[in-house]
Amino acid sequence: MDNNEKTVWFEVLTPKQAMLFLAIGKELQKFGFKCHYTTRDHDYILDIFKAHKIDPISFGFYGGKSLEEKLLASVKRVVKLAENIISLPYKPAVAISFSSPDASRVAFGLGIPLILMNDTAHSKPVAKLTFALANYLLTPSCIPKKAFTRLGANPETMFDYNGVDEVEYIAGENQQKFIRLREKAIEKDNMYLAYRPEESFASYMKDKDSKPYLEILENIIECYQGKIVVFPRYEIQREIILEKFEGQIEIPSSGFYFLNLISNAEIVITGGGTMAREAALLGVPSITYFWRHLEPQKFIEDRGFPSFSVQSVDDTKKLIKKLCKNPRKHWLDTSTKLSKLQKPSEVLIPLMKKDRLLKQYFN
Repeated sequence: MDNNEKTVWFEVLTPKQAMLFLAIGKELQKFGFKCHYTTRDHDYILDIFKAHKIDPISFGFYGGKSLEEKLLASVKRVVKLAENIISLPYKPAVAISFSSPDASRVAFGLGIPLILMNDTAHSKPVAKLTFALANYLLTPSCIPKKAFTRLGANPETMFDYNGVDEVEYIAGENQQKFIRLREKAIEKDNMYLAYRPEESFASYMKDKDSKPYLEILENIIECYQGKIVVFPRYEIQREIILEKFEGQIEIPSSGFYFLNLISNAEIVITGGGTMAREAALLGVPSITYFWRHLEPQKFIEDRGFPSFSVQSVDDTKKLIKKLCKNPRKHWLDTSTKLSKLQKPSEVLIPLMKKDRLLKQYFN
């Protein structure tokens, strides 16, 4: 592997990261950068890349819920990733990831500058494995810096943006496309409730054996009169949901492009933050149930976006009953509100232009 080429290596581990880094990659391509994407076989990631006609390099899979499974999956991925990056004709100029332990280890080992993004300081194992290795760490301003520094982040290399990650790929052209798709969906009257279960196996989940999504989905079926479309995170969730609710819900055979998904949704309910923020930023009411307060959720709620977040199953059920009576009552035109938020790339690119090692690529 020869000296650095004008290539950015993006590591993608979730559907949200796929959307985020495809958008940032598009911005960097304006400066002549090439993009090298690596990922794993997990969730709807490969469907998203396929929709964008991009072929990422895919290694390994999500490790599962046990520490043993997570460790072995990660170790195997590190070897595959290292082999892939070493086999490139030129060393990438920089590696960018959403705090991927695997990519962070490889970038550090190969001397590739590492830029991390993160809005999940509650994911402590990931933080401890990655923050200290970063040349830069970009975070939303709504999360206190101490949440990251106490897990190993260097305050001198931390930079924040006044927005949430999803603004990167929602504001501008995609918002206008959403408005057009929304109008067509209303005309055809082919609307539904979109539901996404919680991230059961994530390292930050308190009880990986609990299944609140079953109780919540049962409540949704009772309260919502229209079509219900479910997007499981794991194959086991899919199997359990179909066993209990087959005939009452629909599970797509492949992923939807997020604009198509949200433009047809009357309301979005999820056990995580990303899909709910995507919906709320576009003016579609969303419910997030999560075991702790999520700062990005509160950030958009404080600015008037139709996001509603709760921390218990009982509160979730009360909110579902309330909002499902008339979801369209909470629809909102968010154009003005969205234009006031900052994209991560608006901080990332100026940072790269000033960096001692990276500024040469912008001359």
